[in-house]
Parts: sequence; structure tokens; C-alpha cells
Amino acid sequence: MVYEIEVSNDELIYRSFFKIPPNDTPQKDAEFILNREDLSPRLSKKWLQISEGEILLEAQYSEKEVVLTLSSPYGNKKTSFRISQPVYDMEQMFFLLSLNKAINFGNQRFSVLIPASGMIWNGRMQKISEDEDSFEVKYTLAGEIIYLRYQKKEPYRLLTLRAPHRGYDLILEEDM
Repeated sequence: MVYEIEVSNDELIYRSFFKIPPNDTPQKDAEFILNREDLSPRLSKKWLQISEGEILLEAQYSEKEVVLTLSSPYGNKKTSFRISQPVYDMEQMFFLLSLNKAINFGNQRFSVLIPASGMIWNGRMQKISEDEDSFEVKYTLAGEIIYLRYQKKEPYRLLTLRAPHRGYDLILEEDM
């Protein structure tokens, strides 16, 4: 998995790709655009490969509404619904924290939209440990628990993601 982060004056753009052997051709996984000031989502895209072709799930956010669009080999569907702020997109959750939020974290709750289902769940993050270089939070959403370790110094990178119920650990490396 490869993550790219692009920073502009008012937006953060995150892209993720899978590298597919044997020639490591990148396959799009997700892209999301955040408001840099308040980290609210603006746009989220998720690509899925199926035997019949590609599915694109897109969530376009405004202050009071989200528009979900599904494009697939079987056709397109679009729906919208009202939201109350703040609501975050599932794709952005692992990259949401900044150091100031983590230090003062306590037991924070927030709303998370799962674009694939169109459901909004209450999530929770709680700081559970820290050392000289990093801190770890416990992220709970819809009964699933994921442990995230972040770097304490800028750029406050996500270092590891442990998903014990899914049976994997993800260790991120910086490639500049």
C-alpha cells in the first residue's frame, strides 16, 4: 500500500494505492480531500475491483449534506442526505489526529460516515499510551477496535495500525 499526501493552502489530499505484483503496477484504492483548517471532509473516493470491472464510490460533502454516488459496470446510483457537523469520512479517520488533539484527547467521540453503507456511526478515540517519540490511541467504531500509533513530532505521521480482530498489523515506512 502506498500513501501520497498533497498539501495546498486550504486542502489536504490523501491518495492510497495498492502495488500489484509482478511489476508493481499501482491500483487506485482511495482518495480524500480535507479542509485544512478544520479537517472536515470535502470529497472521498473509494475504488473496488470486481470481476466485471471497477466500482467507484464517491462521497461529496457540503456543510449540511453529503451526496453519495456509486458508479459500477451495472449502472450508476446517486443519493443525498442531510448531516450535522462535524461528521468525518471513514477513509480519513486514520489520518485525522494532530499532536494537539492527541495530547488533550481524553475520551473523544465523533460521527463517522461509512460511504459504502450510507450509515453514520459514533466513533471513539482514546489515548492509551505514549513514549518519548510516539503515542498510541485506541479507535473504536461499530464494535471494531483498531490501535493507531502516531509520531509526536511534525509531520505527526501514522506509524502503525494494528487490527487484532482482522488479524493484521500495518507498519508504515516513509519514502521520500
